[in-house]
Amino acid sequence: MSDHTVPWQEWEGRIVPRAFSVGYVVLSYAVSYVGAWTTLELINRRTSGRGLYNWYLLVGSSVSMGGIAIWCMHYISNRAIIAYSPGYTAVSFFVPITVLLVAFIALGPDDRVSIIRVAIGGTLAGLAICGMHYLGQAGISNYICVYRAGNVVGSAIIAVVASIVALSVFFVLRAAWTNSWWKRALCAIILAGAVFGMHWTASIGTHYRLKQGDASLSHSISRDLTVIVVIVLSITACFILFVFAILAQRRRSRSANRAQHVVLASAIFDEHGRLLVTPEGLLPNQKITTSHIERSLPEEFGVSHPIFQWIFRITRNWSSISSLLPGMRNHLYRASNQKESRPTLKSEANNENETTDDYSIIFRELFCIAAANLAEQLNERLENMGILFDEIFGTGQETSSKSNPQWASLESTDDIENYSPAMLGRGQLLFLVRRVDRKEAERLAASGYRFADIPNVAHIVARSMQIKSNDFQGSLSSMCEYSSNTNILSPGVYIACFAIRASIRGSFDVIVRKNARNQLPTMRLPIDDLSNWQIAYLAQLDGFSVTACLKFLKENSASSEVTKKEQSFATQLYNVLLELKENINDTFFDDALLVGRPISTPCYGSGGDAKPAQATLIAFRIIVPIQFRAQNVKLRFTPLTFFRTQQYVYRHSPDHARFARKIHKEFGPILNKRRLSVKDDAKALKSAKSLRKFRRRSRMNPRMVDISMPAEAPRAHTMPLNLKFWNRLSSGEPKTLPIVTLDNASDIQLVETQTFGGLWLARRLALMLEILRKWVKRKAVRGSI
Repeated sequence: MSDHTVPWQEWEGRIVPRAFSVGYVVLSYAVSYVGAWTTLELINRRTSGRGLYNWYLLVGSSVSMGGIAIWCMHYISNRAIIAYSPGYTAVSFFVPITVLLVAFIALGPDDRVSIIRVAIGGTLAGLAICGMHYLGQAGISNYICVYRAGNVVGSAIIAVVASIVALSVFFVLRAAWTNSWWKRALCAIILAGAVFGMHWTASIGTHYRLKQGDASLSHSISRDLTVIVVIVLSITACFILFVFAILAQRRRSRSANRAQHVVLASAIFDEHGRLLVTPEGLLPNQKITTSHIERSLPEEFGVSHPIFQWIFRITRNWSSISSLLPGMRNHLYRASNQKESRPTLKSEANNENETTDDYSIIFRELFCIAAANLAEQLNERLENMGILFDEIFGTGQETSSKSNPQWASLESTDDIENYSPAMLGRGQLLFLVRRVDRKEAERLAASGYRFADIPNVAHIVARSMQIKSNDFQGSLSSMCEYSSNTNILSPGVYIACFAIRASIRGSFDVIVRKNARNQLPTMRLPIDDLSNWQIAYLAQLDGFSVTACLKFLKENSASSEVTKKEQSFATQLYNVLLELKENINDTFFDDALLVGRPISTPCYGSGGDAKPAQATLIAFRIIVPIQFRAQNVKLRFTPLTFFRTQQYVYRHSPDHARFARKIHKEFGPILNKRRLSVKDDAKALKSAKSLRKFRRRSRMNPRMVDISMPAEAPRAHTMPLNLKFWNRLSSGEPKTLPIVTLDNASDIQLVETQTFGGLWLARRLALMLEILRKWVKRKAVRGSI
């Protein structure tokens, strides 16, 4: 309103002329917009109805909307000669905040959009806008407000409808994870428009009758004080938006930087298969080390690498290293000091007798510390961090085939799957996967994380972490299934296919089920166990091909010369074998040869927590050419050494205790060597400081070699073993394998002496090896390979 030059006494009791300043109109909308945008940014980060973190966000969003977008906007637009009562002014500040707090609680933190909740929340928000406006008007001490009914109703409708529209659009975008910052900014325009439209619609229909002629009221709030409060609150909102922008940019930069390193991430799924992420759509993660540089092709860091297999087993038995973590931190702290004080490490890298320079040990320690830090980040016990997913993802900048001839030599996607992901990018990404119940999911949500549907966040995670995968969404779905399925057989009798081939890495691959990469292709018979006469019946088919077995079984099932129980057994074998053949759907299986004596393998026990029982496998073996590719999309090849490792890690496996003893035997002397002084030890035991110092020194000193580079295979795999594996059913007595030394990298020696978790006797594997040798020799003479 304008201040006319007519004396105030002449206007007492009369309607005062008014005029609106364009500058204040624009400024009022700008203030409202800043408050509305800050409100949506705070709501966007809310993850649950519990936890102090979420309550801070809830109260902050209510203050931002009620105190800045509404209250500040109102008093900026009513600037000029209006004087306000302190009581009404205070009430008008807290009432909209309280109403909006109820509105935002009604909206809820869930990703699921509820029309009823949005309608209730939007209506309450609109009423808060109207309520604040008319409370503020009631606080005017020098005028009597005269309202026009049409404008009152119209302003209320504008406030409610615009609030519902703004919140509906916002929550729909939020649920779909498509609410980037500029979309939230557009939603803020609508939400600020609700405040702006309501206020000015009501103001146009409001007239002011002067109550008294004295312009200076002793009991009114100074207009300058009001402006100061508005400015302070508005600047606070701008500061919050600035901090959010800085934090978002920092997270993006950190994520892009970690894409060049070896990183450990946590993939946690709730009961509905939703993935846990930060409010920005990122996975909780910790950097293991800056790089893992291998010396040659066989040392590429993939699932066949001994170090990966070591940490794969560790994640199935976290308790084996939990007591070693303080010593590992000390060892890394000492190692960082030693590397900094030495001019070079090149000569030391060749000194295998120097325990502290065993870089494979350093890398394993870094992995364990990264897992412990990730558990601390999630406020979780290390034992509950989950298991390592059996695939490594390449991250960062891609390596072109022209610059990498090894990559160009891969001829198929099957080779690409089994080859090292290090060739796909500069970094590697490992995943710990687990599934949580409802109570644990609520705890994680209360601590500031969100659970989102995989299709909504897969592209965000892949882009932020620069993951090189053609189907990362499918990989996340596989992780979800992997976290809830132990992939161990149920009790019974199965027909299985064991097919191996030579690998381009110089070792062997075995064909497995794609959805259970620790299991061979199998099909179950409709019987629970094999009798002695059934074992004898199978013995006569030893060495028969699948085609020959099908012919023999078909004839026996219809023959009158055999007993009825043999006819029934032959019919069962024929039907299941034919079903397995159709399931594999590849001609190579026709030539597979039957191993006449069944094999015993662990399976689920009778109870949920019971120890594994024994299932029985009737196996067909075959060695396929090196150029063979699985045609069935349900099958794939996996490294034979990794397949063997997976046979040790089923639940309640007796090998867990043996492996834990080997770890303590290997790491104990290292971690107890050259203990630090009490002062240095106290510094090194701080959870993350020593590791950060170690990494910082590595970056600052260019002469330092990344001590996480493994030079040799882990010593944990070079210890002699004397273990009992899965057994034949012929005698019923457990067999003890010969003592084997695993320090030989050759899979040939491994095939001759091991049972791959007890699948076959050593003599059968030796026979298969001899066939393979003859085949390779014959193909070499012909020039086929």
